[in-house]
Parts: sequence; structure tokens; C-alpha cells
Amino acid sequence: MILDEAGMARTDDFAQLVDLAEQHQWRLVAVGDPAQLPAVGRGGVFAHWCDTLPHHRLDTPRRFTEPWEADASLALRDGDPTAADTYGEHGRLHSIHPALVAAAIADVHQAQVGRGRTVAITTNTADMARTLNTEIQRRLDRHDPRRHRSDRRTLADGTHVVVGDTVATRRNDPSFLTDRGDPVRNRHTWNVTALIADGSLTVTHPDRGTVTLPGGYVDRHVELGWAVTGYGNQGDTVDIGLAILEPGTTRNHAYVALTRGRLANNAWIPDPIGIADPATALAEIIDRTPRASSALATQAALHRAAGVEAPWGLGRERPAQTRTPLKPDRPNQTSPPAPPTPALSELDEKVAAMQARFDRLQGAPTRETPDLDRGLSR
Repeated sequence: MILDEAGMARTDDFAQLVDLAEQHQWRLVAVGDPAQLPAVGRGGVFAHWCDTLPHHRLDTPRRFTEPWEADASLALRDGDPTAADTYGEHGRLHSIHPALVAAAIADVHQAQVGRGRTVAITTNTADMARTLNTEIQRRLDRHDPRRHRSDRRTLADGTHVVVGDTVATRRNDPSFLTDRGDPVRNRHTWNVTALIADGSLTVTHPDRGTVTLPGGYVDRHVELGWAVTGYGNQGDTVDIGLAILEPGTTRNHAYVALTRGRLANNAWIPDPIGIADPATALAEIIDRTPRASSALATQAALHRAAGVEAPWGLGRERPAQTRTPLKPDRPNQTSPPAPPTPALSELDEKVAAMQARFDRLQGAPTRETPDLDRGLSR
């Protein structure tokens, strides 16, 4: 079982997948980049696995046409603020007044699409994405009068859609399958090919195929999709990447937004005063990361803070001799026994030492060793 974009998986979802893998003796292969956007909700499991378990790392970017951009993307990923200077020196960073962002992005989008290039526009917020989408649609209406005479379908956020527009679906629904058998998923983008009288939309994608979305789904879960947030673009590869790095943008978001394009990636940084250096602004973003920590990673940090070695399952790599696959490679192969559980007294001592360390830091009196068996049935 392969889980792509594993960094965006919530802890609860990961737990269910691990349970399924154990029940069915499957191998679970998690693929992704822990430096990209984290899960919406509790997450951090994939990043913790990358920190503590053996894994394979692909560290040679092959997406970019320009070698310098491949190197800059790795520096950005690793939190090196000098990456901002590299992007700036190559003319990829632009400071702009917030009121002019939509027009500037729409101009660039129109020019690049006119040259036959694919474009990904990545924002930090849904509000900015809606503003950009509305402006792009307005430009299309202005340059193609036939669109004014076309049927229109109003969407949930008050915008409208006509044939030829790009939309995004915002809810997984495996009951809707394309003619190629692909299910409709959250954040997929599509081109609208038909508006049906009952409110349905027929949409298509060159890789996924064509599907008709029922009116009820369109009412609640479809929006314009030229510009989307980083979570919508994270898995995409296009010709040109356009990023809007709004206030509050983190390194994870900037890393995703500035690495979608093969030929070029540009970033616009809103500046209401007009005096900010865009390279300095990006360097500050690079220093800002919200990398999620799983409960296990947090426990490991607490062990380290107390000066106590964490069990292998928390903050350090599992011993090689106990590392076994979920499913034996051969029918008669048996897995070696699990590592022995430390004696209760040893755990008591570790917990007491950790608590004493915290108490000293907080100026609280030292507590007695807790009874770990309290409340447990015997």
C-alpha cells in the first residue's frame, strides 16, 4: 500500500492505515516531503518517521530547467535564508502593493497561457485565491465577448462559472468516477466543458478524464480553480509557477509555492508601504516554519529535555536487529521477537527523573514517583 503526500496525512488517518496494514500483513510505503505543508489537523507522523526510521531520500531535483533553481529549492527547503538572495538575483521576487496583486497575476497568467504554457497560481489563503480567480475570469470575459452570452452557473461562494472556466472540486466523493475510472477528489482542478439544465457540470482533465458532477455537489463543493492554496497545488508540476507570499506565509508554504514550475517560479510579496526588499521578506519567511510535531516526537523532546534517553519508538532509531518488515518475505519466515519492554521500575525512574527536571525548571517541589499501575485492572 503506497501513501503519497504522506506529510499531509492526519495522525488519526495514519493510525487507521497502520492498523489495516497489520491486519492484512501489507507493506505500507509512505512517500512525501516532510518539509512541505503539514496535515490540516493533528499530524507530524510522517516527519517523525523520517527522523527516526530508516528511509530513502531523493535529494536531486529533476523538475527544474535551470540548475540554479534546483539548488535554490534545496536551500529553501533546508531553511537557508541565502536562498532568498538567489531568487532575488535572478529576478524572481517582486514587491507589490496589495491592491495591485490581482491585476498583476492575471496579466502574467493571461500572457503565459497565451504562449501555450501551463500555470500554477499558489496563494496562502482562500480569500486571495477567490480574488485572483475573479480577476482572471473578468479578463477572460473582457477578451471574449461570447462568454457574456453563455449560460452561467452560480457557485456556493457567489462566483459563477461558464464553459471553458477552470474549477476545483473541494470534497472527496468516490461515487463519482471519470470515464477513466478516477474518483473525484478534494482540490482536483478541472476544465468545464458543459453546463446542464439540472445544474450539473461536465468537467474534464487531460490525465484523469471526464465526469459529470451533480447539481447538489456543485452547489456545495465546487469553486473557481485557476488560483488555489498550497494544499491544492502541492502535487502539481507545471511550466510556470506564480506564488503570492502573503503575511503569515511559512517556509513550508513558500517551498511548495516556489517549486511548482519547470521553466520558472516567481513570487509576489504584498507591500502596502512600498519600501520592503522582497529578498529580505522571503528570508524572514524562510525562518518561519510550522512543522507539525507528532505526539511521539513531543514525547521524545520531553525525554531529551529531562536528560533521559528515549525508547526506540520515540526519539531515536529502532535497533537494527529488531527491524522487521510488516509481512515476511517468505511464507515460512518468522519475525524475530519484539524488543523487551523495560522493567516497570526502570520506567518509574525515567518518569521520575523527567518530572524532577521539569519541576526544577519551574521552581516546583520534587514530587514522589508516580504509580504507573494506578487505575489499571489487574
